[in-house]
Amino acid sequence: MATLSIFVSFEFDKDENLKSKFYAEAKSETHHRVVNRALNEAYPSNAWKKKAREAIVASDVVVVLIGQDTHNAQGVRVETDMARGRQKPIIQIRPQGSTHTGLKHLNKPIAWHWQTINAKLDAIAPRKR
Repeated sequence: MATLSIFVSFEFDKDENLKSKFYAEAKSETHHRVVNRALNEAYPSNAWKKKAREAIVASDVVVVLIGQDTHNAQGVRVETDMARGRQKPIIQIRPQGSTHTGLKHLNKPIAWHWQTINAKLDAIAPRKR
């Protein structure tokens, strides 16, 4: 079982519940040991970028949780650009029952089904060895 450090990017003002749900479910739904690298509080404008950059660099994968306004969230865009610049794998996850599109400049979103999420994480885990 690999330990994966996961940075979760989400619309901070609107989708805190999605982040909490993701990490809570990960405890029982994945065979990977998941380390939470998400930002858990708001920071002044330049400070959050530094904190996000540090967390993304320390992460193995960036997960984008797609809410209603994620595609308009500037913070999510900045974080995913940081991840892409560091060649971090990015997975977009769409909650069950949602039709939100996610970020068009990234890979196609996957459904929030742990079998699918685990398959994506399994593909990333060997890179750590």
